[in-house]
Amino acid sequence: MSNSDSDIPDLPESEERTAPPASGSVEGEKFKRAPLPLWGKFIIMSILVFLAALGYLRSHHEHAENVADIQEGPSDVPEKSKRKAVPDILMTASSGPNKRLSDFKGKVVLLSFWASWCTPCLIELPTFIDLHQKLSDKGLVIIPLNVDESDQAATFVGDFWKTKKFPFPTFFDPSHEGANSFKVDALPSNFVLDKKGLLVAQGYGANDWASEASSKFIEALLRE
Repeated sequence: MSNSDSDIPDLPESEERTAPPASGSVEGEKFKRAPLPLWGKFIIMSILVFLAALGYLRSHHEHAENVADIQEGPSDVPEKSKRKAVPDILMTASSGPNKRLSDFKGKVVLLSFWASWCTPCLIELPTFIDLHQKLSDKGLVIIPLNVDESDQAATFVGDFWKTKKFPFPTFFDPSHEGANSFKVDALPSNFVLDKKGLLVAQGYGANDWASEASSKFIEALLRE
């Protein structure tokens, strides 16, 4: 066989040899991505905006649940000369005798209307524990008053009270007579009474009763 160039037949143009594509690569033209149509871009942008808004709202909601616009202490405090008597409501006990507010005259009373479905209430209630431990021996009585329907209260309150280890009982107002007498239209609703049973302060929304401001406020009443 001759090694001359004339002995090697030329391949047809259509059969010209090409190097195989490198491993892990793709061949050029046939793998080019088709341009995304305008309506596709609009849909993707709409989804991204929706997800961003959903994330913000969820974050805001969780923050609101955790903080619950909690206040340092009572905000509606009239002058001492303008203190008024309050309705002598009947409060149902889970065990033991029922009580009226008048049974606690001679004590400073913190009355708090609450419900199991009220997130700010559930955030506020544990802040009563520290205040109770500091001042109950000095004459403070804390009275949470639950306004759930009877069946709701029975299935929730007992477990919640044991879990949080509250050192005081809750009372119940299933007929809402007490809440109506105090014209409660938002929860939690808090009412502070002096030793004479007169209204010293009232407020709607969660308070941080473990705060220094709350402690000083109650201590001043105990000294009266």
